[in-house]
Amino acid sequence: MTVRVGHIEFLNCYPLYYGLERRVAAGLASGAEFELVPGVPTDLNRMLLAGTIDFGPISSIEYARGHRQLRLSRRLSISSKGAVDSIQLVTRKPLEEVRRIALTPKSATSVVLLKTILKLLYDLGPSYHELRGAPEQALEDHDAVLLIGDEGLEAMYFPLPRTRRYDLGHIWREWTGLPMVYAVWAAREDFLRGHRSELLAVEEELVRSMDYSRESAPDVVESALGLSRFDRPCLTRYFEVLHYGFAEEYQAGLLRFYELAHEAGELAEGPDLRFFGAETRP
Repeated sequence: MTVRVGHIEFLNCYPLYYGLERRVAAGLASGAEFELVPGVPTDLNRMLLAGTIDFGPISSIEYARGHRQLRLSRRLSISSKGAVDSIQLVTRKPLEEVRRIALTPKSATSVVLLKTILKLLYDLGPSYHELRGAPEQALEDHDAVLLIGDEGLEAMYFPLPRTRRYDLGHIWREWTGLPMVYAVWAAREDFLRGHRSELLAVEEELVRSMDYSRESAPDVVESALGLSRFDRPCLTRYFEVLHYGFAEEYQAGLLRFYELAHEAGELAEGPDLRFFGAETRP
């Protein structure tokens, strides 16, 4: 069967899809049957639980909320060890003076991460509102806006006049000493029970594609030039700070995030990480 795989159309996933395309062109692809289904992270969260995709990168907080129905890849994530560049809180005033924040509707993890940081680390309780329209418009009646993905990169490299910015990945690392996991690759248990071999084949192809891109990093950057107004140094740095594996250190960072989100009242419970793979059973 053809596995429906979620596809985030942000630059943070570009190396993965570059590797997929190049492996197919070079005749290296494994033959795993899948199709890519695009969406922003919050779209893919809903689509996975609704069954309109079978496997994909979902917000790491969404796994925690639906963990009884889901299993994780132990080989794939979207993470950083420190600054992530594309998750920025942009403010008109110092952080301790922020009272009204407009939140991107495209991300779930970043929203919970921000609320957790502000409550537990800074003892702040601002009011939160959905970001509507352009960030510069939102800043007319909000003290800050939370931006992710390419919009977050824009805020870093092309900052709005008279604004400050706070990289949430950097704050998290300074606070906890751990990596931050923004997205995990998950599948529903019911799909895993019926299509285990197909899912593992797709996971393997995605891992090989990431390996291909890591070994061809300058080519990935060159290919990405022209897709946006970000230049070579920006893209080189961005693809270097992003991490796509899910080793034990990153798993520990995710579990700590769940613990703190629960402490902040943003998560009902802190779940275990339940994986699929050759060494586990659904």
